Amino acid sequence: MRPHAVLLFALASLPHGAAAMTFMDASFVCPIDGQPFQARVAASGSSFGRYFDGQHYGPIASPWPLPVCPGNGFVVFDPQRRYDDAELARLRAFVASPEYRGWVADDTPYYRLARQQAWLGESEDAIAQILLAATWEAGPRRYPRYAEEALAAWQRRAEREAGSDAGYDARMLVGELQRRLGRFEDARASFEALRADRGFPGKRDAADAAEQRRKIVDAQLALIRDRSVAHARLDENGEIVDF
Repeated sequence: MRPHAVLLFALASLPHGAAAMTFMDASFVCPIDGQPFQARVAASGSSFGRYFDGQHYGPIASPWPLPVCPGNGFVVFDPQRRYDDAELARLRAFVASPEYRGWVADDTPYYRLARQQAWLGESEDAIAQILLAATWEAGPRRYPRYAEEALAAWQRRAEREAGSDAGYDARMLVGELQRRLGRFEDARASFEALRADRGFPGKRDAADAAEQRRKIVDAQLALIRDRSVAHARLDENGEIVDF
């Protein structure tokens, strides 16, 4: 399985048929030191929907847990990947570096994965998604730093994909992260620009999907008027639920 496929599974795999979230123990081999280990991973779950930042809610782990080497903190993002001797030497030096040791000591697995993937030359789009997932596990102390990095990544993605459905989704995430960081004027400008854009919300397959995005823009502007940095979503009646 290629790395991007593993990332898509870890970040966006959404089993809807399961009645509850379940976990299982799985076996891995750490590529850094060759040691086998077991990690508890998500086996199933049910998503009832998403917050405005893309995090799922319901009996589901969001983001899905990642296996981490117990001895050195390396995140095993692709269990099938094999490194040649030169790659492995460079990777071991990277994991042993003071910078990486600092991430292991103070940062979450998804944030660490973002740093790994950037070092390995993964695409900016993939790194933007990983950084977004890192904000979901950040907690209050780390959230501002992670959100700042995610915001910059999603702004670049919005520019690259301007005018497409993916570009509109990226712009909505930009506005969300701006609001969550308390940058209310920037967030207001982002959502008002979306509201005024004749192409928004893009060429959606279903009318209800397009209408849902318009409702989210309206809800975001209401939250901005209230100067709210809450983690928020819409309920089944279209009302704002915030935390």
